[in-house]
Amino acid sequence: MTVVPESTVVAATSMPSLADVPGSRPSRSLAVAALIGIPASAVFLFLAVRGVDLGAVWRTLQDVRLAPLLGAVACMAVVYWLQAARWRRIADTRLGQRRFVEMVVAGVAVNNVLPGRVGDLLRARWVSRGAFSGGKGLATVVIDRAFDILALAVFLGVSLPFVTDAGWVDRILVGTVAALALLVSVVVAARAYTRRRPRGRRRHRGLPRRFVRDTLEGLSDPISNTRVALLAGLSVGAWLTWATAAILAAKAVGIELSLVEALFVTAALNLGVAIPSSPGFVGTYQWLGVSALGVFGIASEAGLAFAIVMQAVWYVPTTLVGAGLLVAQVRGGFRMGAPARDQSSGGGQAGR
Repeated sequence: MTVVPESTVVAATSMPSLADVPGSRPSRSLAVAALIGIPASAVFLFLAVRGVDLGAVWRTLQDVRLAPLLGAVACMAVVYWLQAARWRRIADTRLGQRRFVEMVVAGVAVNNVLPGRVGDLLRARWVSRGAFSGGKGLATVVIDRAFDILALAVFLGVSLPFVTDAGWVDRILVGTVAALALLVSVVVAARAYTRRRPRGRRRHRGLPRRFVRDTLEGLSDPISNTRVALLAGLSVGAWLTWATAAILAAKAVGIELSLVEALFVTAALNLGVAIPSSPGFVGTYQWLGVSALGVFGIASEAGLAFAIVMQAVWYVPTTLVGAGLLVAQVRGGFRMGAPARDQSSGGGQAGR
């Protein structure tokens, strides 16, 4: 596990402040997330290592094959590039692809060291600079995450008939369907509300109410079928690349996964980490990895080694690179989300 210096964490989380997002209460949110997530992670970590020969896990990790491991790391870089490209098309600002990659990686880095997915709130703040309100920035992040859930739900639905009928997987599937239904309901409600309430009244509202209104407007903005197809394609491409990384990470510890098995593991791991947990999903990730590979008859020791390697493949690079980006921002190297010098700072949303 990578240890981020305390000074780096403090600097990264103090700039920009979550107080810039109306209605947010960072200290309380972090405390609640930690109070729920850390004990949950401890329970899942116990379940993951219970009865496991940790000596055998350590020996497997010592014999990790370097070539497939590096290939998995390279795949994760492509994943973040594709996710940034998708988010860029959702936000539709004048920021370039590089800026969106930086924001995505920095947001993941914050999520790695803080509970409560604070990195997603910071992404909403960063993308709003010079483009639109914080509420619309938050809406772009919600829509971005919705496409992730949709793609992973498809992967789970496609692979599930071929791999397992385990009860814990059924619960993940039910939770995923419920999350999608909730997202659809929120979008429908947002459209109904914004149509009934005239926009001209916004200037008479307080800042929190304007923030909520802007978020609802962002969620209710229509997206053409062509754009939906493009966003869905980028989502499927990103998670197929993640599945390729899983195949390579498994190969690095001596496990062979088929494509269908990799799709199942991809969906189970990434949908399962929606369970409240500690920063970086420590504990939860290991239990999900052991449980997912156990479906294919793979021993717990090998499954735990895979989960550790797979987590390291994305956790270590994003934490190091993201921390560097945040430190550069604090020191004035650049402003996260600010347009490049050859771009206009006006930004704005084009037709969606």
